[in-house]
Amino acid sequence: MNKSVQSALEEFHPPGPGSWSIDGAHFPRPVSRFQAEIHPQGITDGFLDCARRYGLLINTLDYRFVNGFAYSTVIPAPETEIPDRFAAAGSVFRDRIWRDDLERWDREVKPASIKTHQALLAVDPLELSDDELVTYIDRCRENLKRMVQQHHTFNLAAILPVGDFMAHVGRWTTLPMGDFLALTRGSAPESAGTFPEMDDLAEAIRNSPSARETLKSDEGGKAILNRLCAEAGTVGDAAKAYLGVVGNRLLNSLDTGEPAAIEVPDALVARIRLAVDQSGKSASTVPAEEVSRLREAIPSEHRDTFDDLLAEVRLMSRLRDERGFYSDVWAGGVMRRALLAAGGRLAAEGRIADPAHLVEATYEEIQALLGGAGGPSSAELQERATYRKTHRAESAPAILGDPPSPPPPMDGLPPDILRVMTGLGTAIQSLAAGPEAVEDDTTIIKGLGASPGTYSGTARVIDGTEDLRCLKRGDVLVAAATSDSFNIVLPLLGAIVTNAGGLLSHAAIVGREYGIPSVVGTRKATALIEDGMQVTVNGTTGEVKINSE
Repeated sequence: MNKSVQSALEEFHPPGPGSWSIDGAHFPRPVSRFQAEIHPQGITDGFLDCARRYGLLINTLDYRFVNGFAYSTVIPAPETEIPDRFAAAGSVFRDRIWRDDLERWDREVKPASIKTHQALLAVDPLELSDDELVTYIDRCRENLKRMVQQHHTFNLAAILPVGDFMAHVGRWTTLPMGDFLALTRGSAPESAGTFPEMDDLAEAIRNSPSARETLKSDEGGKAILNRLCAEAGTVGDAAKAYLGVVGNRLLNSLDTGEPAAIEVPDALVARIRLAVDQSGKSASTVPAEEVSRLREAIPSEHRDTFDDLLAEVRLMSRLRDERGFYSDVWAGGVMRRALLAAGGRLAAEGRIADPAHLVEATYEEIQALLGGAGGPSSAELQERATYRKTHRAESAPAILGDPPSPPPPMDGLPPDILRVMTGLGTAIQSLAAGPEAVEDDTTIIKGLGASPGTYSGTARVIDGTEDLRCLKRGDVLVAAATSDSFNIVLPLLGAIVTNAGGLLSHAAIVGREYGIPSVVGTRKATALIEDGMQVTVNGTTGEVKINSE
């Protein structure tokens, strides 16, 4: 990369007044310029909507990208809205308003989103004229903008019940919080990579000798998927239905600059093989004795309240990932499909080196390139792609601007809003919080025990989507972070270890849902663990041991 470009990119300046914290859990690497233009406004608008309805003293998050890295700062609620916020907070727990959000999600929002995504996917961008393709890209972009906002409109419904549960349990017992959060297991099947379409495909393959032989083939994943889709009758229909649901979801990111699942066919085939071998629907459940043991640790006078709080967490836990699956994760994949089609035309003309490089351009630059009116050079887009591929959040400043200030004291707040703010604070802290940096010895890496249990296996250090094809059943995934879209392949794993994240991070939630040991927030697992090492993951104590040969 040109040294002057490299130097400019690595200068980090706060994007505004205040203290800005990096978000390495959701964006562990720099995002594409295309995505950086879309995400901030959607997050801000979506968070503002739910903040008002739930009576938060926080107005929203101001979300910006600096050199491609995500940073945010909290914007307090305006003084003029405080009386209305107090009034709104009074109904949150009394009426359990998150249930209304879930009902609206199931009845209106989710079905409408599926319909919109499928309508866009029904258009083959390769068959469009140049002018029609520009119009189609604009439609996909507007859909993605709406879906980012939609995702964050449901933030409080997804995280407040579990934050409130954690705040109460933390006052009642000192047992590991990960053990209590594991009681939600089985309430969010899609977080464990289980879809009705997957179950239907697996059953169809079991009943078809030719499909079983196809699946056992040594051919590449793309050829196997094509052959399954080409099967007559039930198998072909089921394969197309499954790929229609998961194929155009982003696989390892919330960034359109990263591949969709269909671009990593070997990982999809491995997941299908696992489902077929399981001989039935895979549903993780919580043994009654586990619930009873942990319930006994709660003081007797609080056990009924514990039961009620846990029931609400179990009811709402699927929304944590669904609001991404059916919103920006899917819309991002649809958007990427359109941009790859346009990039393919530019690459065929020799104007860019790789179709995927088009996502490195801003929307204005994309319009210029497609209109033949200039735009960045092929070399410039290549430099941007190289920068994103070679930089990680661990190397960027954790804080920009002013040093973080302690949260304002909440003494004297009315009980309703105090409970709302405490639950929110607990949840947010648990999304990204890890242990303080410590000097680990050469064999033990410490983090947060997010999903209990112990597992030993081969470490697979996943740095990018291309590495996912190396995953084999029973491997230990070691990554900077995982996103909602990872769920398609996570069921293959024996354990999960991440640099970033807290007890409510994606890796923690999906680990608990699938019942596999998980340690998150290690800060430097990817630096200390080499691909192929044998490791033991203790999801109860939060320790990862590198086993000697």
